[in-house]
This record gives sequence, structure tokens and C-alpha cells, in this order.
Amino acid sequence: MNNTIIDSAITSIKVSVISVIITFIIAILLVYFNNYKKNKKKNIIDMLILLPMFIPPSAIGYIILVMLGKNSFIGVILEKYFNVRIIFTIYASIIASVIVTLPLMYQSIKTSIFSIEEDIINAGKLDGANDFQIFNKIILPLCKKGIYSGLLLSFARSLGEFGATILVAGNIPGKTQTLPMAMYNAIEASQSESSIIILFVILSISIFLITIYHNLNKERI
Repeated sequence: MNNTIIDSAITSIKVSVISVIITFIIAILLVYFNNYKKNKKKNIIDMLILLPMFIPPSAIGYIILVMLGKNSFIGVILEKYFNVRIIFTIYASIIASVIVTLPLMYQSIKTSIFSIEEDIINAGKLDGANDFQIFNKIILPLCKKGIYSGLLLSFARSLGEFGATILVAGNIPGKTQTLPMAMYNAIEASQSESSIIILFVILSISIFLITIYHNLNKERI
């Protein structure tokens, strides 16, 4: 296996792990404040969270470019005052992955929470627990399978991300090139051996994740 494929695999895993951690934190906060606390604007926020599931990844990438590009308001501030550039860096890959995986994580956790019987929550309230204690000590432990499912689905989605990432992070070997991009390059260059190796790596990781996901949810089926 050549260095390009190894570097691409490392970049993919790094981006996926970091983005999943960030996505998990954001999803938990959104579920707590938007659903558990019954935010009046929850339907609008739900729509915005789920929007990336219904628009092309290239559109997501373009939105990120408009918001964080070097000529954007945020991009100018970051570069002028902090000497930080987001576009065509691994940070852009992580941002793109967070956006496309958030709906999966959010929906998985939200569905698990709503499956908890109301009597259990009411019992916690009768015992004097406040909303945060009930959410932290009762709800989250009871929906851990939903959380694990969300983590796995988000990781898998991040690992396969291509459309948004290639627009905002480019395809720079050793820096921003992920496995899907490395495979795209290999196919474009008619490098059959490299294409097959990358395909094998992707399939191996995918089968591993599917096996874990199936074992995690077999009790529900």
C-alpha cells in the first residue's frame, strides 16, 4: 500500500473522529434545548438541522465557501486578525463533515429520547430531580443505543463524504485528501491497482461498521 493511500486513510479517520465528537456535542445540546426544554421555535430549528439531508453536498460546500471563503466577512476577520484560513485546510473538511453528519446524529438521539416512557421521566421529577439531572442521569443512559447508532452512522457518513469536502478543502495529498478523493484521483488516472486497494480499504471499514451497527440494533429488530 503506497504512502498516498495511507495518508488518505489517516486523514479520513482523523476528520471523521474529530467531526463526530463535535457533532455529538452539538446534537446533545440541540436535543436538550430544542426538544427536551420544548423550544417554541423547535420546528424551524429542526428544519434547519435536517436541511443538509435534503440538499446536494455540492450546495453545502458552496454555502461554506460563501460563509468562510477568504472574501467573506468571517473569512476576512479570521485571516486579518488571527492569520487563520479555513478553506483548503483540514478544518474545512471537518466543518463540512459536521454539517452533513449532524442530521443523522440529531435524529438518532432525538428518536431514542422520544421512545422513553413518560412515566420514567415523571418519576424522576417526583423525586425532586431538575431538568438537567433527569436529562443527564436518566434520559441519556436510557437512550445510549440511539447515541451509539448516531455515532456509527455519523462516522460512516463522514468517512464517505466527497461532494462538499472537495469544494471547500480541495484534494491535496497528505493534507486534505481523504479516501474518496484518493479513489477519485486513482480512477481519473486509470490506476486500477490503487483503485482496487482503496476500494478494499473502504469496503473493509464499511463492513466493520455495519457489523457493529447490526449487533447494536439486533435486539430492536
